[in-house]
Amino acid sequence: MAKATSLAHVASPGLHRRVLCLTALAAGLWLAAQATAARAVTVPVTIAPANPTVDNSYPFGIGVTNQWPPHMGFVYQDIPAFQLNTGDVLAFDTAAFNDVDVQLQIELAATTSNGGDAPALPFTTVVTNTQTPVNPRGDTTVGNFEMQFKAQAPFSFPGGGLIIRFSNPSAAYAMDTHGDFDLVAAMSDDPSGKFVERYTSDADGLPPYTNPGTAFIGGFQVRPPDVVPGSQLTTKRKCRKRKHRAASAKKRCKKKR
Repeated sequence: MAKATSLAHVASPGLHRRVLCLTALAAGLWLAAQATAARAVTVPVTIAPANPTVDNSYPFGIGVTNQWPPHMGFVYQDIPAFQLNTGDVLAFDTAAFNDVDVQLQIELAATTSNGGDAPALPFTTVVTNTQTPVNPRGDTTVGNFEMQFKAQAPFSFPGGGLIIRFSNPSAAYAMDTHGDFDLVAAMSDDPSGKFVERYTSDADGLPPYTNPGTAFIGGFQVRPPDVVPGSQLTTKRKCRKRKHRAASAKKRCKKKR
């Protein structure tokens, strides 16, 4: 008696080949996506005043609780989209030395409208007050964004309005009662068009804000950790020797971005 041959059995060689091909394709796409993600870096974003002033100590020149705490914030508009990855740098610019290491909590939020000051909640805490930044007391150079905090959590910003909120100075920084006028800042009418508002001494860091104003809005920079402070991505040159028939080896440089 002949054995019945199932349709699945007859079709299985071709079906197996198709499954293998689809599996290989899916694996290839997944690996490509992972490779792309691994190569992705934060594009440096620098928001610097066109007409900088150095006339204020909030929040990097004084930490005592009866000054800018419990919360203060800088509000911006027309900020390009960026991805702040864990380990990337969020940097600020000072032009005078503080007398105590700056340690505070930093949070980020997009605004509900570009140019508005209402956050699209919740805020993302990207720096805690246990972190000591690079150059924790600042320096005297304008434009180098030397006070470098390392992001402890990622933050994806779609572009438009942004709030950087500061709070919770560390115990040591909260003892800093001497105001050092160190912040490199802008007015809201700065020609860059990026600076909207600053608020200080707010109880919960949410609107309506206490002491809103249009002066002393600090700039900032977001960048990968291997980018030179104060710069955009730079063009690097890589040289290699190429031998010609009878000539000696000569160096040829090739631009590498």
